[in-house]
Amino acid sequence: MSGTLPVIEPVSPAIGARVTGLDLSQDVSDQAWKTVQDAFHQYNVLVFPGQDISVEQQKSFTARFGPLMTHSHLLPMTVEGHPEVMVLHNNEQKPPGLNDWHTDNSGWAEPPLGTSLYAKVTPKVGGDTLYGNMYLAYETLSAPMQELLLQLTATHDVRKAFGPDYGNLQKSLRKKGIDPDQQFAGQDPVEHPLIRTHPETGRRALYISNPYVTRINGVTESESRALLDFLRRHIETNELIYRHRWTQGDLVIWDNRCTQHLAVADYFPHERLMHRLNIAGEKPFLKL
Repeated sequence: MSGTLPVIEPVSPAIGARVTGLDLSQDVSDQAWKTVQDAFHQYNVLVFPGQDISVEQQKSFTARFGPLMTHSHLLPMTVEGHPEVMVLHNNEQKPPGLNDWHTDNSGWAEPPLGTSLYAKVTPKVGGDTLYGNMYLAYETLSAPMQELLLQLTATHDVRKAFGPDYGNLQKSLRKKGIDPDQQFAGQDPVEHPLIRTHPETGRRALYISNPYVTRINGVTESESRALLDFLRRHIETNELIYRHRWTQGDLVIWDNRCTQHLAVADYFPHERLMHRLNIAGEKPFLKL
């Protein structure tokens, strides 16, 4: 067991920290884990560079954050014998799919708490991931806008995320023998607060996800479109964002409850291979 306490260094003023001094191929001591957990809640995104870990070791460490999830529609894309581990593999035959700001799986009633992503193969240039701080996205809005958004919810629909607007995702599923239209035919849209309270920190965060959100409820259709357009531009504010340039062996874990991310699809036809895990979460709520 590694008894070394990790070193935590912010990677940007807005979000994210680099964690060094831990070998994740070894068991992490309770004291070191407490340091990691505190940093997770403070910085939202943690980067563990230079890790040489197996699938089992990624699962073991990620499970310290909470139970691991399986997704029935992703099973054909998982590591054999490890249904929790999705293989994200893009190359000349398989272009990158989603190139949009989002938080993972918001179209489900209980979206993931967090995501763990391990870089096995990275392109020499490109393939960065951008992370946005949704605490700051809420806190930098004017008081009247905050008050309005606190009263509203948004509809999230899985069928939108796997619909014609995201053709590469559809193609990826169909190549693996899954018809997204049939897979999600019985999946009803869900309603989440537009501003959610983080259950651990108590802070409020903006909670939207472009691929999933179909409308803001409680306002007219035109008002919904205008608000969504404004919020989508707002989360792209540079001061909210950290851009991570991947290196082979990076493990990055982020908090989906207060973070959005965008995987930049600029590296085609070069290869990028990642292993992804989702950590089970709870139904989003707002505490007034």
